[in-house]
Amino acid sequence: MLTAESSTSQKIARYLLIGALVLLGAWMLQHFLPALCWAVVLAIGTSKLYDRWLRYFGGRHRHIWAALTFTTIVGLVLIVPLVYGGIIAVREAISLARALLDSSKGPPELPQWLQQLPWLGDWLNGIWLEKISSVAAHGAAHGVTPSASDHTGVATAAAQTRPAVYQWTRMVGVQLLRRLSTLVFTLLTLYFVYLNRDSLARDVLLVGRRLFGPKVEGLITRAGEAVRATVDGIVLVAVAEGAIMAGVYAVVGAPHPILFGAITGVFAMIPFAAPVVFGAVALLLASQNAVGAAIGVIVSGAVVLFVADHFVRPVIIGEGAKLPFLWVLLGILGGVESFGLVGLFLGPALMAALVAVWRNWVTESEESLPPESRPP
Repeated sequence: MLTAESSTSQKIARYLLIGALVLLGAWMLQHFLPALCWAVVLAIGTSKLYDRWLRYFGGRHRHIWAALTFTTIVGLVLIVPLVYGGIIAVREAISLARALLDSSKGPPELPQWLQQLPWLGDWLNGIWLEKISSVAAHGAAHGVTPSASDHTGVATAAAQTRPAVYQWTRMVGVQLLRRLSTLVFTLLTLYFVYLNRDSLARDVLLVGRRLFGPKVEGLITRAGEAVRATVDGIVLVAVAEGAIMAGVYAVVGAPHPILFGAITGVFAMIPFAAPVVFGAVALLLASQNAVGAAIGVIVSGAVVLFVADHFVRPVIIGEGAKLPFLWVLLGILGGVESFGLVGLFLGPALMAALVAVWRNWVTESEESLPPESRPP
């Protein structure tokens, strides 16, 4: 018969073994953890939509067909923009390579509006020509000699630029293939999560209750609500921002408005990152002497970003996750820094769980006090 001491020792040993196995499994699957996390985030964020989708299916294999078709729809929504953006990026890279390698047109010039700036135009033009000359000198130092008619060193600059352009194009292709492979594995995992989500939710609650007690159900529920609210507040608002800015880009005549709108939507998921995109579009328009259009893009982007970040997003995320917006913002920024893009959704979930633990401790402490000592 086991004594209390031996029983406690066995429990400790069992928990240590479980912890060691979990750590070993996490280490073994470390390269697949981002895909697993994305699958869980997508499953939680689209759970209400999947509930509606499941109602259209009946019969014995309804869960299989519902999970398969809904995963296909999610995959199309994610893959089509990625492939489209990749094709456009390759086209732009080829166009850039041709422009840089074409030495017959002479060196690229600064926009006329920059050259005509009082006091600054001549200085900026001099700096620009000096940079081109430095590239030419660097090429000559490595054995690339310009021709007699090449007084500006454009051929030298092109010779030096060619390997860099090829390397950049190759890097874009490798990164695109890597992202596609991660996305495919994410969708495969997402299918099985949809297929077995009821049993997974039940098992997670049972294991959590056994390890940490019945109050862990509130933490798990709060974390799931935070992920769902963050998906709604970040993804839906970012999609709306990207669509609005795509319309702005089209109105002002910016090149590839749909592509730049999609990129704006992606960057809008990260706090304070969207200005990088519409600022770059504004600079591109300004370089084409469309200063008014550039100012319009900056003003429109600032207004859309201000309304989304200060009014729409705090209401959606704060109310859904039951968190003050300061903690939501800290969770998003800390999550991105620690876990990458998936940290956009894991960070607020972690903050929601921490705040729930804090509130439970405060409630327990108040209940343990005598009535006359409790705060009003």
